[in-house]
Amino acid sequence: MANSMINNEFDIIVIGAGVAGGIFACSQKGKNIKVLVIERDLSEQERIVGELLQPGGIEALKKLELTHLLDGFGAQKVQGYTLVNHKEHFSIPYPEIQEQTSGLGIRNGKFLLKIQEELRQQENVTLIEGSVLNLIEENNTVVGVEYLDALTNENKTAKAPLTIVCDGPLSRFRDKMSNVKKEMNGFFVGMVLKDIEPLQEASGHIIVSGKAPVLVYPINENEWRILVDFPGTKAPSMGEKMQNFMKEEILDLLPDGMKDSFLKALELNDFKVMPNHNMKARAWRKEGVALLGDSLNMRHPLTGGGMTACFLDIILLNKELDKANMKNHTQVADAVMRYYKGRGKNVDTINILANALYKVVKDDDLKIAVFDYLKQGGSKAAGPLSLLAGLNKDKQSLLLHFIKVAIQKPTDFFFKPGKQIRTLNKAVHIMYPLLLDESKPAITK
Repeated sequence: MANSMINNEFDIIVIGAGVAGGIFACSQKGKNIKVLVIERDLSEQERIVGELLQPGGIEALKKLELTHLLDGFGAQKVQGYTLVNHKEHFSIPYPEIQEQTSGLGIRNGKFLLKIQEELRQQENVTLIEGSVLNLIEENNTVVGVEYLDALTNENKTAKAPLTIVCDGPLSRFRDKMSNVKKEMNGFFVGMVLKDIEPLQEASGHIIVSGKAPVLVYPINENEWRILVDFPGTKAPSMGEKMQNFMKEEILDLLPDGMKDSFLKALELNDFKVMPNHNMKARAWRKEGVALLGDSLNMRHPLTGGGMTACFLDIILLNKELDKANMKNHTQVADAVMRYYKGRGKNVDTINILANALYKVVKDDDLKIAVFDYLKQGGSKAAGPLSLLAGLNKDKQSLLLHFIKVAIQKPTDFFFKPGKQIRTLNKAVHIMYPLLLDESKPAITK
C-alpha cells in the first residue's frame, strides 16, 4: 500500500454516501461550496434497510428538491397499511392532510445508485470510493480526514471546516463525538417474495398474529419484502434451522395469497439479517464535525420512519449552515450546535412512535387494543396513521391516541377492572420513559 499523503481543501467532507450522506451532499447543489464525499463501497448493495419511505419523507425530499431521485428504478406506491390478526384484517389509507398522500416501497441499493449518479453530475461535489481511516484533529477540532483511496490504494488526507459523519448504524467514529447507549431490540430477517396476491394492493401489511410482528411491503414491480422479527440480542441461526422455523412458525400466519411465494423464497435460502437498534442522539460539543443519520440517532425500523427523520435533519442542518460563513470556524460550530438543539421537535414523534409500537405489538393485551382501536376507522385510524406517516409531528396527539387505546372501553374499569388497570399500566410504562428520553436535547455538555 502506498503512503503518499495528498492534501485537498474542501468546505465540507461527508463520510458515507448512503441515504444520509448522499442526500445531504445532493442538497448542496448550486451552492458556492466544495464538497467531498467518501464512500467505502460504490457498488450496488443488497440491503433490507431504507426500503420504505413514508409520505413525510417524500414531503421532506420535495423541500430539498430531490424527489427526482425516486424515479426510474421501479419504486412502488404505498397508500396505507393493512393490519392482519389471524383471519381478520382491515386496511387504513394515509390521511389526506397534506398534498403527499402516499409513500414508496423501494430497493435500497437502486436508490443509492441514483444518489451516486446525481453526485457525479454535481460540479461542486467530488465522490470518491475509499475508507476513512481517521479524523484529523488540531487543538481538539476536527479539520479533516485521512482516508484510503480504493482506486489508487494510497493514503490521502482532505481538509475542511466541517466534516459530516454519516457512516451508518455501525459508525466507526460515533464514539469520538457522542456519549450514546446503543440498544439491540432484536433482528429482522428478510426475504424477497415474488408475485404475491396481497390482501390490499399498494399497501404495507403488518401481521400481528404471532409472538412478534411480520411486515410485507412492495419494493419493485413484482417483488415484495417480507421482514420477520426475532427479539433478543443473539442473531438467529441461518440455513436449515431458519427454513424450518419459517415453515413451522411463520407460514400459517401469512394470508393465503402469500404462502406459495413464501415457500419458493425459502427454497432459495437467501436470508438477509438486520440488527434492530434504538439509540438516542447524545452528541457532545466537538468543533469541526457533525453527526447525521443512523450515526446520530436510531429508532426501531417497524414504522419505516428512519429516512423521514434523516431528511428532516438534513433540512434543519442546511438551514443552519446557510447562515454561516463556511470559512468561519466559530460560525460553523454555532450552526452545528443549533442543529443539534433544534432537531428534536422534528423527529421526536417518529422516534417515540417507532419504539412504542414495537413494544405494543409484542404484548397480547396492547396489541389487541391497538388493533380494535384502529379498526374503528375515522379519526381513530387517520390520527395514528398521520403520525406514522411523518405528516403529523404533534407529540400531544401521539400521547392522546395512546391513552385512548389503553382506555377505549371505560366500562371495563367496572366490569373488567384487573385487565383494564393492567393494560393502562403497560401503556404508561411504555410511553413515559420514551417521552422523557426524547425531551432531552441531542447535545450533551
